[in-house]
Amino acid sequence: MRIGKVTESVLNRSVLKLIKSDSNKKSAAGRSDCAYSLDENGDGILTAVSTFTAVSLDAAYYAVHNAANNIFCQGGKPLMTVLNIMLPAQAEEAELKSIMKSAISSTNELGIAIEGGHTEVTEVVTRPLVSAVVTGKIPSSEEREALQRSDRPTTAGDKNTKRAGLAIVMTKWAAVEGTAILAKEQSEKLLERLPDYMIRQAQDFKSLVSIEEDARIALENGALGLHDVSFGGIFAALWDIAARYKFGFEIDLKKIPIRQETVEITNHLGVNPYLLVSGGSLIILSDDGEALVRAFENAGINAAIIGYTTDNNNKIIKNDDETRYLDKPQPDEILRITTK
Repeated sequence: MRIGKVTESVLNRSVLKLIKSDSNKKSAAGRSDCAYSLDENGDGILTAVSTFTAVSLDAAYYAVHNAANNIFCQGGKPLMTVLNIMLPAQAEEAELKSIMKSAISSTNELGIAIEGGHTEVTEVVTRPLVSAVVTGKIPSSEEREALQRSDRPTTAGDKNTKRAGLAIVMTKWAAVEGTAILAKEQSEKLLERLPDYMIRQAQDFKSLVSIEEDARIALENGALGLHDVSFGGIFAALWDIAARYKFGFEIDLKKIPIRQETVEITNHLGVNPYLLVSGGSLIILSDDGEALVRAFENAGINAAIIGYTTDNNNKIIKNDDETRYLDKPQPDEILRITTK
């Protein structure tokens, strides 16, 4: 199979179909990026996992935040994390200590603790591999009512999302996470062309990877669906949310927010920013996109309407007079650059 996320067809055929078999009829697999357990009152827990496979000194930091972002998309609150760290045989203890410092930095930002995990040195891996499992609390029925929601935001096929004309809102900017990683891991190469101050500014994009506030504001303003942008970039996220809610869309490429630092860095490295890991951005479905954008702007968060849903399955990207159909999610550009 190809490098990167397992393709949709393989996932459906060899994973979700088996989970949904007769021996597991109550499974909600495929409905969201979180596992959840509810009691009779609708209260319970959420669990999300993220494995960061790109080469980065901050792999653990991003793994924890990416998993926590899935919790936030459900309106949940992270409670703790468990780490799985696999180290190659040639790894030094200092490398393990660096990984743990990176993980602790993220958990301190989230206000949670590392409650356990597994650490192993093995010949199976050729570089450190970090996975983070974050457990969170599902909002109570009273809290859900306060958020003005009648259902969980990522329930597939919700009737409110299967219609044309819903605004597709995006927060922050495309590829901020990938830009931060490239600015740190490829700094020497970037200095051949770009000024030092720009590279340092791009490295600071690391602070933007949480969607905690983005999700809170979206839910408080009647969002009909949420999907955090992660591996595969904005294009993969658009494909995923359309597949989950079963709609088509028309996106204006020039409406997708992107920082100039990202443009310069990706141009120099020959990277497509729309296929670059984009933790920190959130895709939201709304029946009043303009009001939602204003709410984000009032909170100091950049946001824009990048397109609208359609009542067919076409996934269209427009760029001035050029119109094309979005391809299925491709391997993330960060893997091509950082694993050379």
